[in-house]
Amino acid sequence: MATGLSAVKLEKAIMNLEARLREEFRKDLARQVAKQMQPYAQQMKALRSQVTGLSSSVESKSIPCHSVEPNAGNEADAADFVQVDLDRMLEGEAHDQKPQAQPFVSIELDDSFEEKGSASLSVGTGAGGAARAGAVQEVVREVAQAAMEHHQATIESLDDELGKPGEEKYLKERSLGSLPGDVVEEPVAFLETAWNLVLVLGHTDSGQLDLAIACFLWLASGLMQISFFLILLSEDFLGEPFGKQVEVAKAWRESIAHDFKHMDLGDESLVSRVCRGDGTLILSTPQMQMLDQINAFIGLGKADFEAPYFQPGVLLCMMCILLWCLYLLNEFRQVVFSLEAVSQLPRGPRTQWRRRGSFQTISYGRFAIYCFMRLSRFMIAVGLLYAGVQWLAGTISITELILNAVALSAVLQIDEMVFAALMPKKIQICIQDLEAIKVPYSKGRSQAESIMLLVGITCLMLWPWMYNVGPLSWDMIEVKRQYCGGTQNFVVADNQLQGITAGLVTSEYADQSDHLNQTSLIRFAVRRHIWQEPLGTSNYIRFGKDRADFVLAKEISMYHRNVHDSLCIDFDEIFLGNATHELQEFYRPYFYSASFEAGFPDGASCAEMAHLCSSLEPSARLVRHVCPRTCGCHLQHANPMLKLVGEGCSSACFTERDTAMRFTACEDVDFEESPHLREEWEVFWDSYRPLVEQRVGVNLSSPSLSFLPDFLAHVKKVGCPGLDIVTMDPVTRSPWCSGSSLFYAPLAAWCPQTCGCHTSAALTEWCPRSCEGCKDTAIFPTNLPVSDCAQAHQLGLCEALPVQAAVLCAATCDACSALYNNGTIV
Repeated sequence: MATGLSAVKLEKAIMNLEARLREEFRKDLARQVAKQMQPYAQQMKALRSQVTGLSSSVESKSIPCHSVEPNAGNEADAADFVQVDLDRMLEGEAHDQKPQAQPFVSIELDDSFEEKGSASLSVGTGAGGAARAGAVQEVVREVAQAAMEHHQATIESLDDELGKPGEEKYLKERSLGSLPGDVVEEPVAFLETAWNLVLVLGHTDSGQLDLAIACFLWLASGLMQISFFLILLSEDFLGEPFGKQVEVAKAWRESIAHDFKHMDLGDESLVSRVCRGDGTLILSTPQMQMLDQINAFIGLGKADFEAPYFQPGVLLCMMCILLWCLYLLNEFRQVVFSLEAVSQLPRGPRTQWRRRGSFQTISYGRFAIYCFMRLSRFMIAVGLLYAGVQWLAGTISITELILNAVALSAVLQIDEMVFAALMPKKIQICIQDLEAIKVPYSKGRSQAESIMLLVGITCLMLWPWMYNVGPLSWDMIEVKRQYCGGTQNFVVADNQLQGITAGLVTSEYADQSDHLNQTSLIRFAVRRHIWQEPLGTSNYIRFGKDRADFVLAKEISMYHRNVHDSLCIDFDEIFLGNATHELQEFYRPYFYSASFEAGFPDGASCAEMAHLCSSLEPSARLVRHVCPRTCGCHLQHANPMLKLVGEGCSSACFTERDTAMRFTACEDVDFEESPHLREEWEVFWDSYRPLVEQRVGVNLSSPSLSFLPDFLAHVKKVGCPGLDIVTMDPVTRSPWCSGSSLFYAPLAAWCPQTCGCHTSAALTEWCPRSCEGCKDTAIFPTNLPVSDCAQAHQLGLCEALPVQAAVLCAATCDACSALYNNGTIV
C-alpha cells in the first residue's frame, strides 16, 4: 500500500472496485446464461405457438400438430425469459449453501402465455380435453426442467472460469443497486490514534502492562496537546500586543534616537541610520530589525509610510491561517463522521464482535466513553485553532510565518506519532483491524454540508482579519511612522548649566551607494592610516602623547586653540615648499585636513583654498587657521565676516592687526577712493543674511525684521554713514561697531569716526588704536617683562623697540612722530 494513501481513500477505492466487479460479473453471467438458453428460448416460443393453436382447435373440435423443435426463423431473446439474481447467488456462496437450495436463475413466462394456457386447459370437455391439457403441461414441465438443469451446469462452469467472489466482509454488504439513486455510502475508517483505544479495550488479548501503557499514552497525548494550547496562549510566548510597540517607538524616538552621542563619524543621526538600514550600526539594532520586518511584511520601501495595495506579509499570514483552519476543519469533520459512524452500530449491554474488527453490538458504556473522548478531542481542536490563529496573526516576520504554520500542523499529529512510535504492537494491530463503517450520504446532505463549510471557513477568515491581521498591519505602519516619520537629520544635547537644549542639524543621507562611496575626512583619515601610514604618524590624525593629551585634542575648541596660537603664517610655505618650522608636525594634521575639505586630499596651496576664507561652513575654520594671511586675518580692512578667534584666525594675527592700526588714520573708509574695499564691504553685508539664518535660525522675512533687508541694501550703498540709521544689530543685539563675538569682527575698524572712536575720552577695546592719539595705552599688557611705560623707558626699551614703544608708550617714549599725522586726531 502506498504510504500516502489514507484509510478513507483506501475504503473508497475498495468499495468502488467491488461495485465495478459486481456489475461486470452480473453482465458476464447474463451473457453466458443467455447464450446457453438460446435453444430453450426458441422451444418456449414454439411451445407458446402450440398452446395458442391448441386453444383455437379445442374450440373448433380439432387439434393441430405443431413441432416444438427450435426454429431458426423464430429466435427469441433469452433475456425475456431468464432472470439472474446475483445477490442471492453471492449470499448463498457466503453461507456455503448449495445453489440448488437458493435458486438464483429463473425462467418467467409472460402473462399471456399462462393466461392462454390456463384458459385452454379449462375450455375442453370430456376425457379428450383433459388429456390434451395434461399433455401440454407435461411438455412445459419437461422443457423448464431441462432449462434449469442446463442453467445450473452453466453457472458451475462459470464459477470455475471466473473464480469465487471477494472476501467475506464485502459479500455481507447489500448491493449498491439497492440504495436510492441520490445516496452514496461514505466509508468512515477508524484512524490510527490513541483516541480509538476505547473501542478495542478489553478485546485485544493483550497483557496488563500493554493496557497500562496504552492508557498512559492516550492520556499523555491529550495532555501534550492541551499543554501546547496553554503555552501558545501564554503572554511569555505570544508577547505583548504589537500595538504597544507604538509607545516604545515614541519613547525611543524622543530619547536616544536624536542624542548627539550616537552620531556616526559622518555626522549622521542615529535615527537616520536606523531608518535606512545601516549595516554598520551597532546601536539600536532591534529597532532596525523591526523596521526591516515591517517593510517586508507590508511591502514598504525604506522611505514609504503608505500601505501599498499588495502586502505580501498580510497575504502570506492569511494564507497560513487558512492552511491552519483547513487542518482543523478536517479534524472537526473526522470527529463528526466518527461519531455518526459509531452511532449506527447496534447498542446493547455488552460489546460483541461479528468477526475480528467488525462490531455486532457495542455496549452503552463503551459508546458513551467513546463519544466523550471524541468530544474532548473536538474541544482540544477548538482550543488549538484559536491559539494557532493568535500565534500566526502575531508573527511579524514574514520568513517565520510558514515555519510556524508547519510547526502547528505537527501539534495535531501528536496522536498519530505517539500511536506509531510508542503504542504496543498488539493494540496497534487491533485498532488497525477495525473495519470502516459506511455512512449514507445524500445529495441534500452534501449541499447543506458544503454551505456550512463555506460559511464556516469564511467566518474563520474574517475573524483574524478584523481582529488580528488587519489591526496588526495598521499598527506596523504607525510604529514605522513613530520610528522614522518627520525630521530625522538633527541631534540634541542637554545644557544643564544653562537649562536649555542645544541642537545640531546633521548631514542628510541621500542614497545607499552614495553613502558607501562617500568619504568624510575622518573616514579618509582612518582608511589612509590603516593601509598607507606608519603607526602613530599621520598627515590627517593628530596622535596624542597620552590619554590626557588625546582627550584635550578631542575636546578643545577652535577658540581656545587660537587664543594661545603665536603664529600668523600661511603653512603651505612649510608643507608644500622648502621651508621648515619647529611646530610643523603639530600643524601637519590641520593643514592636510583643511586641504581635504577644500577638495585637495594630498595638499593644496592657500591660494587654492582662498575661496573658503569667507565660507559659512564649519570646515572653513581650518582654512582660516592654516592660511590666516591669505584670508586677511591680520588686515584692518578685510571682510570682517567670521574673522574671529573662534572661527580660525589666530590671536597673533589680531595682535599684528591692532599694531598696524596704531599707525593708520582714525577715519572712515572712503569707498569712492577705494573700490577694492567696497567689494569687501558689500560681500560682508551679502553674507549677513545667510549667516543669521544658518547660524542663528532667524527668518528675516518675519514682520519684526521686515525693515532689515532695506537697511542692508542702504548700508551697502552709502557705507559707514548707514550705521547711524540702525546702530544695533537687530539679531545679535550688539552694536555694529563692536561686532559680534560669534559672527563678525568690529566694524569700528572700517568706520572709526561713525562709531565715535575719535571723540571718546576712554578708547574702547574695539576702536583702532590710531584714534587714541599720542598717548600711552590705558591697558598695559601683562605678558611683557615690564609692568608699565615708565619702567620700559628706564630700561631703554623705547630706543630698542621703537615700534612697540609707539604702540604702547607713545607719550612716554616721545614716539608721536611715528604715528599717523603725529598722533593728531582730526
